[in-house]
Amino acid sequence: MSTVHGQHGRTGVGRPDLRYVPSARTRGLLLALAVSGALCFLAGLFIAPTRAWGGFLLGFFCLTSLALAGPLFLAFLSLAGARWSAALQRAPEAMSGALPAAAVLGLVLLFGLHDLYEWSHVGLVERDPVLAGKAGWLNQTGFALRLVGVFAVWLLLARAVLARSRRHAESGTDADAVSATRASALFVALFAITWSIACFDWLMSLEPHWFSTIFALMHLGGLAAAGLAAAALLLLAMERQGALRGVLREEHLHDIGKLLFALTLFWAYCWYCQYMLIWYTNIPEETGHYLLRKQGSWWLLVQATLVLKWGVPFIALMARRTCRSRVVIGRVAAVVLVGHALDLYVQIGPPLMGGEPRLGPWELGPLVGALSLFFLLALGGLSRGSAVPVRHPHLPDSLSYRTP
Repeated sequence: MSTVHGQHGRTGVGRPDLRYVPSARTRGLLLALAVSGALCFLAGLFIAPTRAWGGFLLGFFCLTSLALAGPLFLAFLSLAGARWSAALQRAPEAMSGALPAAAVLGLVLLFGLHDLYEWSHVGLVERDPVLAGKAGWLNQTGFALRLVGVFAVWLLLARAVLARSRRHAESGTDADAVSATRASALFVALFAITWSIACFDWLMSLEPHWFSTIFALMHLGGLAAAGLAAAALLLLAMERQGALRGVLREEHLHDIGKLLFALTLFWAYCWYCQYMLIWYTNIPEETGHYLLRKQGSWWLLVQATLVLKWGVPFIALMARRTCRSRVVIGRVAAVVLVGHALDLYVQIGPPLMGGEPRLGPWELGPLVGALSLFFLLALGGLSRGSAVPVRHPHLPDSLSYRTP
């Protein structure tokens, strides 16, 4: 899986300096899967264009959410003044490296608007008073400008968060700590707005007659849970090959497990709030969303999403002992990622496929390709520099971290 350079050398007391480099076999496999996903998508454009674009949107949103989780975690850890996570900082930094690729895929998405979004058809909008009333927002020019705008904000601010976080890790000065906190606060504030815009445009407008005020918050919970799951898998892979051996402690795993438990519970709470309020009020403009997903086998997939994305982590991570188990954390993280992908499939599929789900190469190919591209870029980021920020001022606290 990887090559570790150096021994457990020290730049200071308790400060390991190791490098994690994924093996050529791992890189080759991920690259092959990413290329295969791209080829599958291209073939689907000629055979089943609507399904191919639906699969592309699924993979694109998955990759984007995982990439955004990197700077978002760094920002929250900086704002909280967290010390326990200093030794693990490289994982969210590496995840952020996939954000430019997500921006490129976002530009590709602009070519599929007619296959994905009914509001992109002028004739249909003219005959539909609801769509005509929303045309000031839901139009191709506005969609493109907002997509470019949100990615510009994310790339600029994520770069600022990473740069100031690394500068603080190198210098340890109070001035750099304040600078990192300010950049983090600005990122979080603007992320709340831009993420809402992205969720409304890319996902909710697949059903332009439907609306939900908690939609973006629910998908924020999904982003955070899936992003933490991906970070946990990266950290476990690094430890398994030696780069974090003796660094990733049971206390770190315990906190990761508790956070994963909390984030999946938060996502489930938002999901329940949306479903319960729509069911309770029984307004036709709102109930159509769930009526569509109760057709055919869609409702079984919705229930499977709840089991994978909430039920499994809720049961598995409730005990302190399992939160400290590398095996349990790894398996639960993988299950949460599968649940996240299934959740997005249930969100994207029904408006495009109708009453029965279809899961074939046009959906799986782009999804697997996008996830492979994400991990390929994240592992590439981990291979640059030490696996541990050896000069971070909070590293001694992180390496000696204890929980009651």
